[in-house]
Amino acid sequence: MSESDRPAEGCGICAAIANLRRGGESDFVAELPQNFVALAWQQFYRGYCVLFAKRHVTELFHMPRNELRELYDEVTAVAESIAEVTRPWKMNYACLGNVEPHVHWHLIPRYQSDPRRTEPIWVRPDREIRVALSERDRSALIAALREQIKSRIGDARIA
Repeated sequence: MSESDRPAEGCGICAAIANLRRGGESDFVAELPQNFVALAWQQFYRGYCVLFAKRHVTELFHMPRNELRELYDEVTAVAESIAEVTRPWKMNYACLGNVEPHVHWHLIPRYQSDPRRTEPIWVRPDREIRVALSERDRSALIAALREQIKSRIGDARIA
């Protein structure tokens, strides 16, 4: 592990990445060259995934350009994979960092049937979005996402 890959003390995302590296996360989807992909626990938006930059960096502009381009390519490939599996009306992309200052992307499929589809997901009450998938549906969704991601990013590690 290089100096720049060391986890930042107190960073929740660095702790989540360490857990992913140990295989301790059941919602692990894939390890990519620049990111880890996990299925979000809130599946009201079926297919919602989060990509965590492997290296602790708080701003996109702090990343070297080649690394940033690769990160964007991975975000795009994962979004396309989610869209292929879930067939949403629109994909939403969010890279905020206000709660966890570590570069990460929320990839959120939005559906025509959602009456609040023109609003940001953050305004929907937690009690509405805390939808868990059955074990069978979660496993099938992860498997389908892995297949699509692997077809787009050949060196993705999916197991």
